Amino acid sequence: MAHVLIATDMSANALNAAAYAIQLFGVEGNSFTLLNAFQTPPALPDQPPPPNELAARISAEELDLHAGKLLEALPGASPDLATVSAYGSVDMVVRDLREDAHGPDIVVMGTHSVSAPERLFLGSTTAAMIKSGVLPVLAVPAEARYEEPRRIVLADDGGPIERADLAVLLDIARWSRSEVMIVHVVAEGDGADTSSANDTFDQLLGAIPHTYHTVSGEDIMVALNELAGQSGADMAVVIHRQRGLLDRMFHHSVAADLALHTHIPLLVLQHGKE
Repeated sequence: MAHVLIATDMSANALNAAAYAIQLFGVEGNSFTLLNAFQTPPALPDQPPPPNELAARISAEELDLHAGKLLEALPGASPDLATVSAYGSVDMVVRDLREDAHGPDIVVMGTHSVSAPERLFLGSTTAAMIKSGVLPVLAVPAEARYEEPRRIVLADDGGPIERADLAVLLDIARWSRSEVMIVHVVAEGDGADTSSANDTFDQLLGAIPHTYHTVSGEDIMVALNELAGQSGADMAVVIHRQRGLLDRMFHHSVAADLALHTHIPLLVLQHGKE
């Protein structure tokens, strides 16, 4: 049983991401929580304000309306759906919720297709959630519409990998009977031997159909997106680790950047969650 936390700002894009998540994971045996994390400006410099009662009431009321719209968008479905309005940034609220005995297993967020300045602002919440390392994150682009996944692209940066890291991916691949395309990401001109990594993935994926591919170049994000498009992939997966190969190659979080640039849902797994 999975507890899926869906962070929402009550936008149409967030509604689409929520509907996608419920269809992807399914209502049987799973629970879903809509989260709206709200913030108010500090009253004094360097001093966080107490929760604003008016903001809290507005958040709760709008979240109830948003939940109603979500159920209307899923006729015939009866998800176990709860709502939570909480003061603070999304990543900090999620960190607190994770400590609960029935805390979430994954966070779902919508991403926006916008211009560069807007992307920096609107994508900051998703990027912060990914880089926090708290939980896996499923980033759903505005244009994504749910289709049962048949092919999933997994980017491998050559770092250590454990079964627990892949838990969410393994569950999705098993029930959807998806093929997993494992893409070894290597620095340009690097003739790295991937046979050991292949053996590891063979053990972890078992009977799940999977194939191996390699990409390199100056712009790995473009290469991964092109491969995903050419292969007809329904989902991309990356493993976020603190300063892994991908991040070192670009001096920033590639997982977060991919979440803002990919045109298919991106599942960001966390290596060794904090």
